[in-house]
Amino acid sequence: MWIRIASAVLGIPLIIFITLMGRTALTAALSAVTVIAIWEFYGAFKKRDIIPFSAAGMISGVLIIIAAGTIGRGAADIVPLVLIGCTISCFVIMIFKKSARIIELGITLLGIVYVALLLGILLQIYIGKSGVFFFWLVFVLAWSEDTAAYFVGINLGKHKLCPSISPKKSVEGALGGLVGSIAGSIVFGYTASVYYGVDFRPFFYVILGVLGGAFAQLGDLAASLIKRYAGVKDFGSIIPGHGGILDRFDSILFTAPIVYYFIEYFF
Repeated sequence: MWIRIASAVLGIPLIIFITLMGRTALTAALSAVTVIAIWEFYGAFKKRDIIPFSAAGMISGVLIIIAAGTIGRGAADIVPLVLIGCTISCFVIMIFKKSARIIELGITLLGIVYVALLLGILLQIYIGKSGVFFFWLVFVLAWSEDTAAYFVGINLGKHKLCPSISPKKSVEGALGGLVGSIAGSIVFGYTASVYYGVDFRPFFYVILGVLGGAFAQLGDLAASLIKRYAGVKDFGSIIPGHGGILDRFDSILFTAPIVYYFIEYFF
């Protein structure tokens, strides 16, 4: 547990520094995160003798992140081209590599969508109005849910939530996680309104807390489902106490689109 806390204490200032450096620095950082996360994702499936097209997937993922960071909303027009280009490239490889299988193309494309496309939404949030605030709100929602769910589950958890996917998760922990994300959302929103003049609407932050907390848990369960299928405990070991990059970002991946579309329609 203390290793997890130490990793967080070291990681948070680094993220703050990168966000303060601006869009270019954040794009570069998320490009690096994308490469590592996609590599971890593909590595998990190699345990099942499924060999994705790693180079094509990582290059495609970085192109999506760069597009999101440089042209903003215009990246929506680039993503289909990247996916089409990756698909064609993989088919060319399969034609000449007789051992390649269609499932490996599917996992390659899934990795791009699951990692790069969802991480790219973080950049879309960052470059929008009050972008730094809402960028951090994604992390606050995901991390407050994760922290509250962990401590409530450890102390009060009795009823299993999804034992076939994640045996340690409990219904009590899930409810505690929702309360934690709501509290984190309200506190963060109110603090930002006092010190930075961001519009504070309590009801909207409650809704964001509910939705963000629910999708953070869904992201965590989705990652657990993938790891259980692949037969691995963690996606990697790059972050002491947390596993891999993808283990730390799994809940954030599903929280980011909820925050993005919510602020698009209601803020």
